[in-house]
Amino acid sequence: MASKKDIENALNLIKEKFNDPKLKQRFSGFSKNMQFTFPDLNTSYVIKVENGEAKSIEEETLDEPDIHVTVESNVLIDILNKKTNPMKAYTTGKLKAKGKLTDLLKLQKLM
Repeated sequence: MASKKDIENALNLIKEKFNDPKLKQRFSGFSKNMQFTFPDLNTSYVIKVENGEAKSIEEETLDEPDIHVTVESNVLIDILNKKTNPMKAYTTGKLKAKGKLTDLLKLQKLM
């Protein structure tokens, strides 16, 4: 199990991907609240995105986030470190994602 600090660092990696020139065009006009829930840490974090720019990461829980990802902390870190394939994690139930299909396809580019 990863620590909260490890997860905050991992979420910051996702936040930084919004600044990647290769992805900036794809996220133009994208304004969503993305909630990541970590059952093993009993916590959730929300990345607030406005017009393709990640504005903040807060430890909080929303009633109805636009995108909701539920994943164990070590699985997310392994995905971001390219040790685990995100699609395999999804198909085996290690990663659960809820939201509009178009939003989930964009989320895939961040992982």
